[in-house]
Amino acid sequence: MKRAISIILSIVILLSCNIEIELNAYAGDFDTAAKAKSYTLGSTAVGCFSSDNEIEFLKVNVPQSGRIEFISEGSHSYHIYLYSVNNSDNYIADIFVPYNSSLGKAYDKEYDYLVAGTYYFKIDGYANENYTVRTFFTSANESFSESLDVNNNAVGNANPVSLDTTYNGMLGENDEIDFYSFTVLSGTQTINVSANESVYFSVYSTTGEKIAGTFAAYRKASTGTANWSESVSLNAGTYCLKISKYSYSCFYSFSINSIHRHSYNYSYTVKPTTSSNGYDVYSCSCGAKYTTNVKSPKPLGAVKIKSVKSQSKKHQIKVIWNTKSGASGYQIYYSRNKNFKKLAAKKTVKGGKTKSYVGKNFTKGKKYYVKVRAYKNVNGKKVYGKWSNVKSVKCK
Repeated sequence: MKRAISIILSIVILLSCNIEIELNAYAGDFDTAAKAKSYTLGSTAVGCFSSDNEIEFLKVNVPQSGRIEFISEGSHSYHIYLYSVNNSDNYIADIFVPYNSSLGKAYDKEYDYLVAGTYYFKIDGYANENYTVRTFFTSANESFSESLDVNNNAVGNANPVSLDTTYNGMLGENDEIDFYSFTVLSGTQTINVSANESVYFSVYSTTGEKIAGTFAAYRKASTGTANWSESVSLNAGTYCLKISKYSYSCFYSFSINSIHRHSYNYSYTVKPTTSSNGYDVYSCSCGAKYTTNVKSPKPLGAVKIKSVKSQSKKHQIKVIWNTKSGASGYQIYYSRNKNFKKLAAKKTVKGGKTKSYVGKNFTKGKKYYVKVRAYKNVNGKKVYGKWSNVKSVKCK
């Protein structure tokens, strides 16, 4: 009886595996790298191990350097070994998916950073057990693309970078060092490094001798990032910045900034207008500017009176003048003294295009002198131009 039950259970297990295999994998068909089944990042791989085959290979193309998130499940614990197509004998990463009794299944979530290229995922489990592997890809957005065939892992392969520019890179499971070459004038340079894990950085000569460092940017648990700036004094020449893994793979960014001392030279003059100041402009080769020798706005010229006439109605005196460009308004003086020692009346009118004014209630039979000047508003204050010619009229 027990033997019969055992046989029945074995058949059930095999049938369950066969159903899974029909949908996704066939036991024994993918047990070597040469027979690996194609897999696409971002999809789900499902398989079941047979009693005589506990290994399956997946072949995947990583289109660009980046981080792969693995979410792995199964009926029993298993390993996922990552190999490059260039070296299928030595794995570059090992993901262990442990059985979780609380969940009642094997489960693991893990990240691995890989440069662009073709890889094998070797899934090594137990007979008659199943697995499910899902992946999610995040690009490193490298400023200089790396792959299994192209890298900057040595001084001789350093990528050239410019000062005062930010670059992105990645340190991966199979890419622990990156080099970048830069050229400086004599002086102090500030190297700024940021990453999502701790990293080292140093300065080397183009022949491989260490010039400065090793410096470290340590990851803070409170922020989840590593940030550090280091000032290095260098003679004029070309150098290499080395960025290397501290413990874990990561994304990083960096910049090399020159501490610049401004040297200003005269560039040009902005001439004053009737409504704005003038000044001299001095510029530095870096683009910085400053101004000096501020010149006051150009004064308004004298207004010219065209006519002064008196009307008997309300003993009016009307003055007409030519307008001035840039004026905000005009001021009119009336006096019985040609030297204007005492005013009979004065009036300020708004509007640069105003060209006449009528004064009232003057004394009949008396002679009056009239003059006009323009004004403009500058920074909230009235700036007056020169007085016009003086004209006189006898009040009617």
